[in-house]
Amino acid sequence: MIGLINLLTLLKKYFPLLALVTAAVLFYLLKQEKRKVDDFKEVYRVQQKKIRIWKDEAGKNRTRAEIAEITAANARLILKADLKRTIEREVGNLKRNLISYSTIKSSTAGSFHTVATDTIYKFNNLEPLPAKKFVLNKPDLKFNALYVPTIDTLIADYKVIHNFDFFYYYKRPGKAPFNIFKRKRAIAEIKFDNPGSQADSLFTLVLKRRKGF
Repeated sequence: MIGLINLLTLLKKYFPLLALVTAAVLFYLLKQEKRKVDDFKEVYRVQQKKIRIWKDEAGKNRTRAEIAEITAANARLILKADLKRTIEREVGNLKRNLISYSTIKSSTAGSFHTVATDTIYKFNNLEPLPAKKFVLNKPDLKFNALYVPTIDTLIADYKVIHNFDFFYYYKRPGKAPFNIFKRKRAIAEIKFDNPGSQADSLFTLVLKRRKGF
């Protein structure tokens, strides 16, 4: 009985402190849950938003998309299982090692014309055969082909050059000066040197880390 009285006395004495600690813990847990929900919404919002594709004044193809910014602690919870495995295989611990991640699907399309040059294609121990030679040497495409009509065969070597620049920066959505009060969004942008190349999809993830002392 005495022990119960002492316990009630201690609870009465330290009740304000216990209430404060309990409120602080509940507030922290609520904040953590809200951050998880916000991170889920951020990833979904960026994945559903269409990328912008255009040509600049120099005729270079450009692609722009918003970056998903999520808390590092929630990375394992937010990401899809296959994406999570892919990143972990490359960088290890997501929370500690990953700074940003991008996945890009690109394609190159176009047409070219080249003239034929008469030449002779000679096989070992066989009679020489007449052939047509095609050569194309452009900054973005290298093509060498040999067509042998007698055996109806085309032998070709080609190389497509995919040079591009990648930019990460912050930009306010909308047009200036009407967007002055809008929050800056993280942006990923690609500039392709190859005029026939473009990004078909672009998803970029950046982990926000808690500031230290």
